[in-house]
Amino acid sequence: MSQSVIVLVGIAGLFILLVKTKIHPSLLFASLLFLFFLLNLIKVEDMLGNFVNPSLVSLILLLVIAYGINKSFLNDYFSRLIIKNHSLPKTIFRLSFLAGGLSAFINNTAVVASFLGPIKANRRFPPSKLLIPLSYSAILGGTLTLIGTSTNLIVNSFVIKEGLPPLGIFDFVYVGLPLFLAGIIYLSLGAPHLLPTIKEKRPKPSRFFLEAKVLSGSRHIGRTVQENNFRNLESLFLAEIIRQGKLISPVTPDEIIQEEDILVFVGEVSQIKDIEKFDRLQVFEEENWKILEKNLVEVILSHNSTLIGKSIKEVNFRARFDAVAVAVKRGEQKLSGKIGSIKLQPGDSLVLAVGTDFGKKEDLSSHFYFVHPLPVAKKLNVQQSLVAISLFLIAIILSATGVISLVKSLMIVLFSYFLLGFLSLEEIKENLHFELIALIGSAIGVAEVMIHSGAAQTIANLILSVFNSFGPWGNLIGVFLLTQVLTLFITNNATAALSFPIAYTTALSLGVNPLPFIMVIAYGSSSNFLTPYSYQTNLMIYGPGNYRFHHYLKTGLPLALIYGIIVCTLVPLFFHF
Repeated sequence: MSQSVIVLVGIAGLFILLVKTKIHPSLLFASLLFLFFLLNLIKVEDMLGNFVNPSLVSLILLLVIAYGINKSFLNDYFSRLIIKNHSLPKTIFRLSFLAGGLSAFINNTAVVASFLGPIKANRRFPPSKLLIPLSYSAILGGTLTLIGTSTNLIVNSFVIKEGLPPLGIFDFVYVGLPLFLAGIIYLSLGAPHLLPTIKEKRPKPSRFFLEAKVLSGSRHIGRTVQENNFRNLESLFLAEIIRQGKLISPVTPDEIIQEEDILVFVGEVSQIKDIEKFDRLQVFEEENWKILEKNLVEVILSHNSTLIGKSIKEVNFRARFDAVAVAVKRGEQKLSGKIGSIKLQPGDSLVLAVGTDFGKKEDLSSHFYFVHPLPVAKKLNVQQSLVAISLFLIAIILSATGVISLVKSLMIVLFSYFLLGFLSLEEIKENLHFELIALIGSAIGVAEVMIHSGAAQTIANLILSVFNSFGPWGNLIGVFLLTQVLTLFITNNATAALSFPIAYTTALSLGVNPLPFIMVIAYGSSSNFLTPYSYQTNLMIYGPGNYRFHHYLKTGLPLALIYGIIVCTLVPLFFHF
């Protein structure tokens, strides 16, 4: 069996696993790369060298620096400017312009997370009218610069690996700016009519909790939660206890039950029969809602979380996060059944009853996006914020003008943040995103094997056989369409990794400049407007917006067509064959 056939079989298996399983892409790409290494398809020095690629290092530095900037007043200030008048189109335009502009320089998930709370809290417009425009404009803003999205930096890492001149910070703006302007104009005019009006109703605690008072003489008094079998109910789970007006949350199995305790259960709260079998417990509703409401936090499960595909009970949620899940929602649907048995999926909205140590847990940001962000331990004051923002902007300008490389300028910024106390060593470690390092480093190696084994050439020949009669421009469209189709099934970063070797080899087969093909891969990998699943910001707003799948399709299809026409028309004009 030839090398190209072996690699094609491996790539086909990778694609199937990416689509059909919840295994993290970083593990899948790393496993395939290791298999290629065992088969002597890549040298050890080449394989390890991919993990210190300048673009990969730049991306990780940017993510850490973005956390520092997020501690400044910048995102909070802009998020307060969203709702300023009674015109929905004008509000969407302002929202899209601000979110997209910030996303050109700051990680778009951080931008969407910052805007999510103010949009949910506003009483003028339904969040369902604003959240999809927020996500789409953040995606569009990422196309403006090299650092606007991880996809652009991943593509640049492939470019560097193949010995081509690296892409500049503002090389993307020639096509990205028309995309951005056309996109936000479409969203401002079209979204008010295409998106549903789903009125935001503040849920009462009775939707989440069932309260039962321990009456005098109950045989459960003086025994622990575990001894009373309060954790072995079919449809309910003892989450909290109200004792003398104070809340104990979350409840440990060793907590001793006292007379007059109010036991707070979560799960299928309509299943009162599960409580009636216990001795002298009086069931009632909603008397203590002010106490119960105080420690509720709504989060969205990150697409990078290691909790994906596991049940709440399986991950030992209470002990791990000092919190109890009281409700889980997927899109507009509140999931029923025993909460501990629910298998978590990316984008799930969780309502948590949190304990005092919840905010101190180190790995919260790697698992959750917060609908209403927790207070950062130490926000930067105005003077510190201005210094932090200025240092970042100076680094971008110096890099864009060629005075200093992007990696070096970002290293200087990060070191300055640390020396000035803007970022602690713990915060730096928490934001290193090792799974992203594994994904991109492995993806570069897989792409290299695809090119040198002839596997990419085989796929390129198929594209050439269909589009060759249309010349380079026709093949460019074919590569772009292939990339867009892949984004419907797998993440944007995985799409870029699989598409680049095909596009690069197609250009070489045609004997033309590969740069326009490389650029359509970058733009195409960031063009998922049709589903909530393959792009992280679309997932983030899925639950909070109470959306259904067809809302993305209805609003995103015209935008995808506009996007594709602009990309395929302008890329050859600015990046010649």
